[in-house]
Amino acid sequence: MLLLPHEIKTLVQDRYDVLVEAKAAASLGISDEAYAEAGARIVTSLEAWQANLVLKYKAPLPEEYRFFRKGSHLAAFMHAEGNPALMKALKTSQLTAYALEFISRAGAYPASVSDSDIAGRMAVIYAAYHLQSHLGGRGLLMGAAPNGPFPRVVIIGAGNVGRAAAQTAIALGAQVTIFVRNATKIAQIEQEFGRRVRCLLNRRGVLREEVKKADVLIGAILISTFDTPAMVDERMVSTMKPGSVIVDVTCGYGKGYLPSFKSTTSHRAPARLINSVLHIKIDHLPASVPVTASKATSERVIRYVRKLADVCLRGGRSRMIELCMIAKAGELVHPELIRHDALETRMPIA
Repeated sequence: MLLLPHEIKTLVQDRYDVLVEAKAAASLGISDEAYAEAGARIVTSLEAWQANLVLKYKAPLPEEYRFFRKGSHLAAFMHAEGNPALMKALKTSQLTAYALEFISRAGAYPASVSDSDIAGRMAVIYAAYHLQSHLGGRGLLMGAAPNGPFPRVVIIGAGNVGRAAAQTAIALGAQVTIFVRNATKIAQIEQEFGRRVRCLLNRRGVLREEVKKADVLIGAILISTFDTPAMVDERMVSTMKPGSVIVDVTCGYGKGYLPSFKSTTSHRAPARLINSVLHIKIDHLPASVPVTASKATSERVIRYVRKLADVCLRGGRSRMIELCMIAKAGELVHPELIRHDALETRMPIA
């Protein structure tokens, strides 16, 4: 659920008529009565989709595409650029859609901070668990036991995900190395972590040597897509220690920067053994902790939802909201979606 009762109350106080789908937050232990007390009207799924502005946490499922209608507005953490079926549905329905992950300010993506932070922490938790020998791991404790070995954790990327992963791995007692794209980022990481981590420029030869020594590799780059060059190729993976763990938090599209992942894994079956290395690629890791994720995200995104509502429902103007629009009346308008749609036209994506 994108918004919890406290934030719904804010929208009601802004004089919006707020509809909440029945049992929308039942899995979080939040009743319909709590939303009604906040001022919302509890409605059916069909009635909810008739609203002028529809808000979801994640992208609509294929069975929900039938609810799309011309003239309405839809907002969610979409990640539509890797979903040809969703892009087609957006075009044919002629609705206007917004991707919350594209909300940007000063080069950052503030609406995604909570999800990214949780995903980085969960990546380390999943890796630590799967290092156990009965799960196919090396039999290595992530925590620093007295006189025991310190596990080596390599993190590619130093955004919200990478830094959260580093904080968690350090707290558990691991030796952490972070790879970044430029020297400016090195200075930022050193200022934040001091000597608790090593921060290196992402150069292929250096990365190859660190991957070979790693017990855990966490991929946390911002974007990985069909035409992203391989960063850790299958030959590099084959040099890793048997039972080591790779967690791809980015969960991009196609082979991307970690091509040894043939597909995503799942919360029910998190890890797949490839070349004696455990591969974990769960789309939306925060779904493992929905209570935490929903509260953190609801409090963070309400300020942007208020701007969005003003633009969609009251004719307000906001450059920030304009830049996160991905489709307008059936036309793809965001550069990333336009690029992927063209790529799909040239070379259909499975």
